[in-house]
Amino acid sequence: MSPTPPSSLPADERDLTSAARIRNAALERFAQAGIADTSIRDVAKAAGVSPGLVQHHFKTKDKLRQAVNDHVTASVVAAFADLREIEQADDPIAAAGDRITAFIAGDPVAMRYLGRALADGDPTARQIFDAFVGVIESGIERVARRRALRPDLDLRWAALHLVVFNLATVLFEGAISANLPAPLFDAEQLRRWNVATTELYRDGMFG
Repeated sequence: MSPTPPSSLPADERDLTSAARIRNAALERFAQAGIADTSIRDVAKAAGVSPGLVQHHFKTKDKLRQAVNDHVTASVVAAFADLREIEQADDPIAAAGDRITAFIAGDPVAMRYLGRALADGDPTARQIFDAFVGVIESGIERVARRRALRPDLDLRWAALHLVVFNLATVLFEGAISANLPAPLFDAEQLRRWNVATTELYRDGMFG
């Protein structure tokens, strides 16, 4: 019989299946310590289950990592696949900034994980990165068809810039927070970041 999940878990986390709790615990640990330095035993402890239950659901650490990758990819696709609201907005740049900020505020661990895994050279993280770039580029192409963007815009680099700028911001969260009056993920600081980034994309830095 597997151990009871810790009572300190939020109610919505306790309502998840044991496999989903294990996957989420792995996501947290991978984001914090890196994949190489996280063991199945570490994940089991974080999830409040036995190592045997982790192996029952995922067999190996590689399969657990793939489950985490699939989960993060699905989150990205769910957040950015439907960009009609942005396409139809009076200010698509601001609308895109709002969508990206909301995604990061709602799932910062997923972004930390992806940034950390890419920095560590994990090849499977490339799958998520490529999916992220593809989804964003597709959205930019649709906005460009409405002539809301410059006709000579390099769409591939526009997508890469959006993904890299946001991943880098999350990856350097600690250093950035040290240069702000409150942590980066504080609501006011996220709003400030969103406004500053939107202005940078819209107007540039030179008058």
